[in-house]
Amino acid sequence: MMPQFLPLAAILSQSLYSEPQPEDIAVYQNWITGCDNMRNCAAVALQAPTSGTDGNTDHLEAMVEIPLAAHIAPTVAFRFPATLRHRPDLRIFVDQLEVPLSSAGIGHFKIAGAKARRIVQSMRKGQWVYLRDVKGEAVARTSLAGLTAALLRIDKQQGKLETPDAIVRRGKRIAYDDLPGYSVSLSRPAVPTSPPTEPKSKALDDNREQCGGDAPEETSKPSFVRLDSDNSLAIVPWACGSGAYVRYSSIMIISNQGEIRPAEFDYDNGITGDGPSNVQAEVIWLEKERVLESATRFRAIGDCGRTDRYIWDGYKFRLSEQLVMPECRGSFDRIRVWKTEVADR
Repeated sequence: MMPQFLPLAAILSQSLYSEPQPEDIAVYQNWITGCDNMRNCAAVALQAPTSGTDGNTDHLEAMVEIPLAAHIAPTVAFRFPATLRHRPDLRIFVDQLEVPLSSAGIGHFKIAGAKARRIVQSMRKGQWVYLRDVKGEAVARTSLAGLTAALLRIDKQQGKLETPDAIVRRGKRIAYDDLPGYSVSLSRPAVPTSPPTEPKSKALDDNREQCGGDAPEETSKPSFVRLDSDNSLAIVPWACGSGAYVRYSSIMIISNQGEIRPAEFDYDNGITGDGPSNVQAEVIWLEKERVLESATRFRAIGDCGRTDRYIWDGYKFRLSEQLVMPECRGSFDRIRVWKTEVADR
């Protein structure tokens, strides 16, 4: 099974696709930005360094998402610090201009449409976004230094520079038809109906990390999932060898005859240093989506890391989505840098 390109504006050859190619990201002062391969982009606020005289150290999380399609408006999202999320009295200001919020949100607000466009332009011209209490005291904030540069990069990435649809540098240029993004289509077997096959106990033991038998049973108990008519999945948590805040698992494939083998992946997650491997971090199976999700944290609180999502194509696991946050600066949002279209056969 070979993945196929689905063009956004021009036909691309299948031979151009050999492996997933997540897009690069860039940091501009206190903002980080990136796009996926289809050129849907986002910019995320990073916690600003504090000075000796500044007591406003709480970080107000902010994220701007800008789709490639010009007719779809940007969205702006704000998330309060954890200790303030149940405070209904708090209001958001861009410098001195209050941002109208829906009363439906509790500590997390997402604004879309024309209102979002206006807020983005206000933020681009401002210096800070403040979270204020009823007395007007700032209890959290976000620096806007670097936002304009981040949005300008998005204009360039989306081919909108000097066009009427640009966020920063607008003009009269007509956007070209051959937009820079591209879509990759993956297919997978139909939804299976039979229960998963479990291997013989010895076959599974032979493929597990041995730790002298002193690990609690619940920490290393494998889970099984039916992938297709011929194969089942075994997620085998390591009984030892995991990090302080990352738990590793070996991903195995089981045939209908109970034979077990390491699963193949098309993306190198960097865990083993030996290319793509079946070792994954913080693995869960998303049953509704039929997706294997692996999440790597770069430090314990989880404000930086990477999430990889894979689909089973009948032969191997292929990267269908990747979200990243390489900067450990108080943001729990992730920027999507790879996305595929998935169809059931």
